[in-house]
Amino acid sequence: MQKEKIDFKDFAKIEFKLGVIKECFKHPNADRLLVFKIDVGEEEPRQIISSIAEFYKPEEVINKKVVVVTNLKKAFFRGMESDGMLMCASLPDDEDVELLTITKDFKAGSIIN
Repeated sequence: MQKEKIDFKDFAKIEFKLGVIKECFKHPNADRLLVFKIDVGEEEPRQIISSIAEFYKPEEVINKKVVVVTNLKKAFFRGMESDGMLMCASLPDDEDVELLTITKDFKAGSIIN
C-alpha cells in the first residue's frame, strides 16, 4: 500500500540527525520495546523507545551510528517517554527490520539531508 504523497515543504520539516546509541535495555513493561539513550549532539542523550526487541538484543546496538528523527512531539509507551524516532528499513511483511546506520565517522548530532 502506498501512502499519500506529500509536498516537499512538508518533508523538509522533518529533522534527521546522526545519533550514537549509548545505552539500550528492554522496556520493563513490554516485551517488544527497547529503550535507547542516544547521543544526538545535545547536552544529554535522548530517550527513544522502539518496537524492535524481536530483531535486536540491547548489547548488539551499543555505539551504532543511527538515523534519528529529532523533531517529533514526545510520546509515551507503557509509561515511559520517547523523544524521537529511530529510522529502520523493513520488509512489507515485517519478517525482518534493520536499523538505518551510518558507517562514516560523522559526529553525533550531524544533520542528515
